[in-house]
Order: sequence, then C-alpha cells, then structure tokens
Amino acid sequence: MAEFDIQQLVLVSDATNDAENLEHLGPTMKDVYRNNKMKPFLDQLGLFIRRKETEIEKMCNSNYQEFVQSVDRLLKVRQGTVDLKDKIYTLNTDVQLAGKELTAKKRELVESKRIQENIATATETLKTCIHFLDLANRVNVQVEARKYYSALRIVDEIQVVHLRSVIQFEFARHMQDCVPILQHAIKDAVTTEMKEWLFSIRTSQKAMGQLAMDRMSARQQRWRDRSSKGFKLKTSHNVNSAVEAAINEESEVDILDADQVKIDLKPLYQCLHIYDELGQRAEFKSNYSEDRRAQAKLTLSSMTSNFNLKDRNTDNFESLLQDIVGFFIVEHIILHSTTNFRTQAQLDELCDVVTGLLLRLLSEGLEKCNDPDMFLNVKLLLMLYIQTMESYNYPVSKLNDLLLTLFRTYTDQLETKFSANFHKLVDEDDYTPMLVENQDEYNLLQMSFRFREERSAARQGFPRTLPFSKVVPYCCEDIKQFVTQFYRFVEGFNQEENEMDELVKDSLDTLLIQHVHSVWLKKLESRNLSQIAQIIINLEYFQGACADFEQMLTEQRSTSDSTKIALQATGLFRETRRSAENRISELVNSKVDDILELAEYEWLPANVQEQHSTYLQELVSFLSVVMSATLQNLPESIRAFVYYDVLEHLANMLHNIFTDPNVKHINQNFVATFDMDVRFLEEFVASFDNANVAMTFLPLRQLITLLLSENTEEYMDPQIRSQHYAQVQPDDVTRMLEKLMTAPVAAATTTQEKTKRRSWGKVLEWGGYKSSST
Repeated sequence: MAEFDIQQLVLVSDATNDAENLEHLGPTMKDVYRNNKMKPFLDQLGLFIRRKETEIEKMCNSNYQEFVQSVDRLLKVRQGTVDLKDKIYTLNTDVQLAGKELTAKKRELVESKRIQENIATATETLKTCIHFLDLANRVNVQVEARKYYSALRIVDEIQVVHLRSVIQFEFARHMQDCVPILQHAIKDAVTTEMKEWLFSIRTSQKAMGQLAMDRMSARQQRWRDRSSKGFKLKTSHNVNSAVEAAINEESEVDILDADQVKIDLKPLYQCLHIYDELGQRAEFKSNYSEDRRAQAKLTLSSMTSNFNLKDRNTDNFESLLQDIVGFFIVEHIILHSTTNFRTQAQLDELCDVVTGLLLRLLSEGLEKCNDPDMFLNVKLLLMLYIQTMESYNYPVSKLNDLLLTLFRTYTDQLETKFSANFHKLVDEDDYTPMLVENQDEYNLLQMSFRFREERSAARQGFPRTLPFSKVVPYCCEDIKQFVTQFYRFVEGFNQEENEMDELVKDSLDTLLIQHVHSVWLKKLESRNLSQIAQIIINLEYFQGACADFEQMLTEQRSTSDSTKIALQATGLFRETRRSAENRISELVNSKVDDILELAEYEWLPANVQEQHSTYLQELVSFLSVVMSATLQNLPESIRAFVYYDVLEHLANMLHNIFTDPNVKHINQNFVATFDMDVRFLEEFVASFDNANVAMTFLPLRQLITLLLSENTEEYMDPQIRSQHYAQVQPDDVTRMLEKLMTAPVAAATTTQEKTKRRSWGKVLEWGGYKSSST
C-alpha cells in the first residue's frame, strides 16, 4: 500500500504542477497517518529516493558535455548580469534623484487634495446642518400657519432622515432630545385649535339646532295634514314612525347643506389625524369625551340662572333646546364621519346625562307654575325636541315619561282653569235669555254653540232674544277649547289603543259632572223660580250640546276607532233637568201651600157666600204670573208638566181641606161655598186650554157635585156612578155624607132638606154606615 501511494505521488507529480502536487500530497499523507503506515511509507520513500538518485547519476554521465557548455553560458550570463546590475544601479540613482523632487511635488498635491476634500466635506456638512436647522425652523412656521400635519412630517423627517447625518454635532444631539418636545408642541397647538373650534361652534350648533327643530315643525305639519286627509294615519303612526319616515324621506335634505348652517369640522378631523400619527388616539378620545360632557353641562348650567317659566316666557327654554339639539347633531355627524372615535353608546350616555339635567331644570322651573297654557307651550317645545332627537337615534324614553307627568299635571290644571272659568260665568250670569244685537254676533254664537231655533224665532230680526242665557254658549266655547287644548297636548304621544281618547273623555266627563253639573245642581237649591226656569232651559240646550261634544270627541279622536263616544254627563244633565222641573213644581207647590194656609172656612155657615174666597184671588194671581211670565220661556212640554203637577197638587190640597178628617160636621152651605171656590179655579184652569190640566180638579168636582145633588141615591146606580162619579172615592162619599148627616139641624127643616137627608141615609146605609139619626 505504501509503495502504491508513493507511485501515485510520483505519477501525480509528473502530471501536475507543484501547487496541484501539494494538493494531492495532503490527502495521501492523511491516509498514511490514518492507516498507521508511516514506517513502511518512509522505507518505500527511501528506496524511491535512491532509485531516483541512480537515475539522475546515469543521466548526468550521459549528458556531461552539454552540461559543461551550459555552465559556460551561465558564466557569461552572470557577467552580463553584473554589468546590467551596474547600469541598473546607476539608472536607479538617477531615478532616485529625479524622484525626490517628484515626491515633494506629489506630497504637496496630496496635501492640497486633502485640504480640498476637508473643505468640501465641511461645506457639505454645513449645508446639511443649515438644511437641518431650516427644517427645524420650518416646524415652527408650519405650526404658526396651522399646518400641523406638515409640521409633524417635518419632525419625522428630521428624526428619521437628517438626524443621522449630523448626530456627531452637539446641536444635533440637542435637537434629538427636542424631537418629543416638538411633537408635544404640535399636539398642544392642534388641541388648542380644536378646543377653540369647540367653543366657536356653539353659535353654529345653535343655528343648526334651530333649523333642525324648524324642519321638524314643518314635518309635523306635513304629517298632520296627511293624517287629517287619511283617517287611518292617526296617532298609531306618529312622526318618526316607519310609515311617516318612508313618506318624509323624499323631502329630507342634509342639514349641513343648508345655507343657514356654517360649520367646518376640519379642526376636529385635523386634531384626530395628528393624534393618530402620534399613536395617541385613545388619549384624544378620552379628552374629547370629557370636554364635550363638560360643555354640555356648561350649556345647561349657564341657562339655569336665566331659566324662569313664571313670567310665562319660553324663549330661553326654546333657545336651550335648540342649543342641545345642535350639540347632539354635531355629535351625530362626527359619529358617522369618523371611524373608531365616537360610539353610539357614548352619545346615548351623554344624552342621558343632559336629559337628567334638563329634567331637573324643568322640575324646578315648573314646580310652582299653575298656568296650563305654559305647560302646553313647554310640551309643544319638548315634543318638537323629542322628535328631533329621536330622528337622530337618541334615547328619549325619559323625556316621554316626563311628558306623561306633564300631561297629568296639565289635565288637572286645565280642569281647574275651566272650572274656575265656569264658576265665574255662572256667578256673572243674569239668568235671563241672551240678547243678540246683530248677525255677526249670531254667526259667532253659532260657531261656538250649535243650536236650533223655531222657524218663527228664526224669522225675527235683530236684536233677537234667544232662550238660553249667555252662560251656555260661553261654557260650550270653553269646553271646545278644553278638548282642543287637550288633543293639542296629546298630539305626538305614543299611546296604546285609545288610551288618550279615554283620558280626554274621562276628563271632559269630570269637568262636566264635577264642575258644570254640580254648580247648576247647587243653584237649584235657590227659591228663585225665574232662575230655576232659566237653568232648565240652559240644561236642555246643554244636554243637546253634550251630543255635539260627543261628536267632536269622535271626530278628533287620535285613533281610527269608529266606536261612538258616549259621555256620562249627558244622562246626568237629563236627570238634573227633570230634577229642576220637579224643583219648580216643588217651589210653586210650596207657595200654593203657603197661600192655602190663609184659607179660613166656616164649616157650618148660616148662608152661602156671595163670591169666592179672598185667598183664591192671591193664589190665581200668583199662578198667573208663574204661568204667563216666569215659565213662559220653558218648552211647552215642561210647562204642561209643571202646570199639571201644580194644579194637581192644588186640587189635592183643596180636596184635603174639603175632606179634612178633623172636621166632624159640615152643612150644605159650606159645600155650596166650597163649590163656588172650585168653580172659580176651574174657570182659571180652563184658560190654559189644556184638557189634561183641566182633569186635575175632576175628582173634587165630582165629589162636590154628588154632595149638592138633589138625588144622592143615584150614586148607588153602577152605571150612573161610573159615568158621573168615577173619580170619587167611596170613603170620601161616606165621610162627607156622615159629616152632613151628623151636623146640627135647624128647627124649621124644609121638605127638600128632609128628602136629601133620607137620600144621604140610604147611601150611607148602602155604604155600610148606620147613622144614629137614621
């Protein structure tokens, strides 16, 4: 193996140059060492050397002559070389002398170039520094020019690009330390401008809020007009409902496009952009949120000192609402024009805070307010505010709850106001028929109170007297205003079914029953017949007006329910009118009783009076005045009822006097005298030309006729009794005949009187009474 390696090395050495031989020598030696063949290898190498020496010696012996010649040539070459060396030395000396001057010149040239390069480097460095400083100066210029993003870009350029090239200088290291300060200064400057913008937009946002509320008012009116034309578009579809929004969509215009609104959001966007570039958006979001919250509170607190509803002026309140609406419209625009800056939840929370402050402000302002008109004005403004805020998707549930509270208070105050008005009208009413001077007054009266006149009255000219007193039309006008103001207040409410319609019906019923009806009912306690008669007329017309009120409620109801509305007050007025009719009869009957107390009859007179009793003249005079004057304006049916009731009472009272059980004895002269009085009254009743009224005295007339009859026995005949004495009570006949029979008899009794007494006795016997004198 060692011999093979040596042969391989020899072959390689013959075929390759020394460099390549060395390359092959390494691996071969490595194999020898690895295989531990060093000794064999050295032995073989020794043999190889000796073999080669033998070959060289043979080769020299065979080529000796040529070798000698070669040596001679080499010696000659050596001499030439020495000569050449001398020449070269001489030449070198000459060159060295010339080179020293050239080297000096070269050194000067190199120094000059070095200085030139240093100057160029210094110049370039100065230019870089000047540009660097110029950029630093431009930062302030851009900030003063309010080009904050450009200033920030310059700072970034200084930090990233230019600072590295001059970092070796002291001023550059100082500038490196100032980069955060410059960025903070830019942030402060843009923040200051943004806060100035927040302060400056208060005027613009108020104009924006005013425009938004004006547009909502116009939108309400458009919807009101549509609803009045379409019966199904009632309160079930309010403003901002899906139906209304779809109809109104075509007419809506972006509020920022309006000429009245001049608001530029660039300062905010610019500030947001700068904070984004600085990686501090979260800080800006937090600061902006706190600033807006503080600004909202400041807006409300600044109005607190000027907010006063006691002077019945809502201008400050309206201005405040416009300011708030504008404030939140700006927030709404910012929410939808930025990304990941404001959230709807943040705006809703801020809106709840403002709503809470607004509720407290209203509660304090309305605490001692007793003016329903003021409540109505506040409600109208609040509803406008609510619907405007709702159109921008802000929460309004708390404000709707406030409206319900205001509504309850408003209802109570409205009832109080109108009850006070009605009490005043009743107190000031003269309870006389209303006088209308001209056609204009008549037309105005018909507009406020629909009434019907008889044709004969309608043909009268002016001045014209109407049956009712002035309290009726004035009260009807007030009630119409009550209903109108009520529905004006509930307009826009979100109600379930016909909740509000039931409320207005109940409120109107309460007003009519507790205030209108109760006042007139109390007035019926009066003993003034003329006043009560006028109240009856008023009640009759007011009962008719209740039907108009029901119709008005049906027409103005806020839902599409077609069920007819019925007021409880209608039936109550009807019953009260009947009570008033009875009250007149009661008062007249009371007066009749008072006059009848003056009646003094002699039960056993010696002679028949020549004329009727004197108290009857006073009674007839009183009844004549009552019938012809006091009750003249009452409807015929009511007059007939009163006439019948009074005269029936009078007949009964006379019957009681005539058949008084305390009187034990009477004679024919008394019966004849009483007959004269009754005939006098019958003649008076006949003047009424009313058959029913005339029938009131029939029982008394038949009893008197029977007692004066020459043949009393005919009463026992059923046919005659049913034909002439049907209204006579048998007990009265028995009692009166007994009184006649038991009366003292004169000593000189005529045959005719004896015949009558026998006839009376037979009737009494027939009636089951046995007289002691029979």
